[in-house]
Amino acid sequence: MEQSWLKCRIREGQFSDEFAVQGRLFNAKAFALFAPKNTVRTKLTPTKGEAVDGEISVRVLNQKGDLVLVSLPAPCLENGRDITVKKEQVTTTSK
Repeated sequence: MEQSWLKCRIREGQFSDEFAVQGRLFNAKAFALFAPKNTVRTKLTPTKGEAVDGEISVRVLNQKGDLVLVSLPAPCLENGRDITVKKEQVTTTSK
């Protein structure tokens, strides 16, 4: 089974079981959401006020050319759960 990940920036969340996630849509506009910690992976742990590079688990819904429609594990503050990003932002690994 494959798992897809979307590149993003990760900060501490408001609660201990979540992270604040920030990323870019296909048109370079920003999106943000609070996501459960188990849906995010980072090499470094975010510290107070500092964001780190990371990835959030996504489900790929559709792909056309270099655009990918993905479903996030939680809704964005601005756009809902399904967003369009560039193909280069998404990586897929085998579980």
